[in-house]
Amino acid sequence: MVDAYPWLVMAAPAGLVAYCLAHVLVSRLARKAGYFPLMAGFAAGLIAAGTTSVASLAVMKAPVADWCALLAINFLAYAALGFGYFSFVNLNIASLRIRMLQELLESGGQIPRAELLGSYNSDQVIALRITRLIGGGHLVERQGRFYIGKKLFLALARVFELVRWFIMGPSWARAADAHADPSPGGAK
Repeated sequence: MVDAYPWLVMAAPAGLVAYCLAHVLVSRLARKAGYFPLMAGFAAGLIAAGTTSVASLAVMKAPVADWCALLAINFLAYAALGFGYFSFVNLNIASLRIRMLQELLESGGQIPRAELLGSYNSDQVIALRITRLIGGGHLVERQGRFYIGKKLFLALARVFELVRWFIMGPSWARAADAHADPSPGGAK
């Protein structure tokens, strides 16, 4: 009889490998950057992790209670690994600091301060982000007012807030709210 336990243990990391490969493949084939390839990759990894888990449990002839517990553990492990990968990729997509350093590197290692500050002043950065949100359908502008369009980012933000609350605790959330600047200009 084949020992399927190592396969069960490796289901979440195997799902992560499938996530990475599918993300790269979808990005290349669809020629799209952004979140669609990440979501497609996550789904492919979830299928890979789930299939590996189910097949391993079937070979092991595990009792129903073990199936439920081990599938839940593998799902949580895959979700955690997937969140880590998403965060790593999202850093490169959205991080202003990394983008600035990449531009500095591409310019031969030096950019005049005024040019760098001019390229990344807060009004331009906010305008660019609003343009991207409108272009992606996440914001809708009607008569000079913005409305929620697609709710994907909003749902994603809620997931991140929940994960942050779970990891950092409710006292962190209260501290973050206390430091928020209620004015339209931003944070303190």
